[in-house]
Amino acid sequence: MKFPPFIAVLAILVFGISLQSYAQSGPSAASVPQVAVVGVKFGWARLDGDSWLESEVELEVRPGGKAVAGEFVDRVRTTLSLACEATNAKGEVRTVFYRAACEAITLEGGKAQVRFYLPPEVVRRDKLRADVKFYAVDIEVAGEAQPAARGAVAPELKSGDRLKNFRDKVGAEAAANEGVLLPQHLTPFAHDSQRRAPSVFRREGQR
Repeated sequence: MKFPPFIAVLAILVFGISLQSYAQSGPSAASVPQVAVVGVKFGWARLDGDSWLESEVELEVRPGGKAVAGEFVDRVRTTLSLACEATNAKGEVRTVFYRAACEAITLEGGKAQVRFYLPPEVVRRDKLRADVKFYAVDIEVAGEAQPAARGAVAPELKSGDRLKNFRDKVGAEAAANEGVLLPQHLTPFAHDSQRRAPSVFRREGQR
């Protein structure tokens, strides 16, 4: 069966444009993360004799999919969810869930750190330890969720069912501790030269 010449030419043009578009964008441009979590570290930050429980989220910033200095990714929101074992005065142990977020105005390509803190009074009251075993980090760029990186989730939560159960518990119980887990800019470490932090949006009601 023969097609009229103009139809054949049109089909070739459309096919060529499709191939060019695919070559430029790749199989799925949206799947390339702009910001990825490399890992999360926990430890003690000491100030005036007090111990704050510090959570440090290490990010790799990849403007356009590459970690290039001099290029930037705007509006990077980091949300940290934690589960800690708390012990009361009677020695009874329970699991307490926390969640906090902060949004960087912009991050330059390369490495960046975002930190959160549990205050010393909470540390003493609940006899918290720095070996946090359950956590998850979610990253958004300009409101768009980024693909989850391997370092964003605790090893104990790698299975899909465990992670889902953890997220369900955080969603149900973290609100009871809203405002307890603090982003760095709301703590005495906001201007600590040893703990450089990105500039963040200050929302209404925050200091």
